[in-house]
Amino acid sequence: MLEHPMDDDVPNKGHVDDVHITLYDSQKHVMDDPAKHNHVHVHPSSHMNHMNHMDPSSMVFFTVKDLKVGKTMPIYFPKRDPSTSPHVLPREEAISIPFSSKQLPHLLEFFSFSFDSPQAKAMADTLKECETKPIKGETKFCATSLESMLDFTPPKMVACHTMPYPYAIFYCHSQKSENKVFKVRLGGENGDKVEAIAVCHMDTSQWSPDHVSFRLLGVQPGTSSVCHFFPADNFVWVPKLVSI
Repeated sequence: MLEHPMDDDVPNKGHVDDVHITLYDSQKHVMDDPAKHNHVHVHPSSHMNHMNHMDPSSMVFFTVKDLKVGKTMPIYFPKRDPSTSPHVLPREEAISIPFSSKQLPHLLEFFSFSFDSPQAKAMADTLKECETKPIKGETKFCATSLESMLDFTPPKMVACHTMPYPYAIFYCHSQKSENKVFKVRLGGENGDKVEAIAVCHMDTSQWSPDHVSFRLLGVQPGTSSVCHFFPADNFVWVPKLVSI
């Protein structure tokens, strides 16, 4: 059933609502095989974006109209061991380590990665993405520490996504266009229950026409909202006056 939605606007035209929908666990057999656990690549603008490294199981696109009681979606949230997550560095340590594509050779030597290793490519991609200019109406920042993340977030509604790197890097961004955040209670076909955060981008007019969500939803930029769930290690900061 639909619970009492919170209609109060938050800065950046964000909304936070509480909805029940049904979760259909159709991808479990895929995600149980680590060899098939790959990254997905999508492009909401002409350059790379934070979704590039999201878990493919979380990249189920839908519209805000789909957030209704009884809706079924093929999605799976994999279990993750927090101990395997990159370590969050204190600000003092983070600022002592260069974070720049120009310093990549030095960084690879510092972390003992060969130039042609998968880790080197992941680091190069993350640095490039963090150095790329934001799309129109977007403010972005790659936080190398919790303190720097907190400096960037208030009082805006900000989404932060983990990036592949030897230590914790968070791609945080805020948009002037309207976005909505939902806390969604999901029920699996096996009876499991989980709460998830869904974000709906209400204005997609600045996105690239090649964005995979448009193809999957059968819509064009600016004609429809695009929503997606957040993986467990991604999160949204909202102003204190709004609770979720």
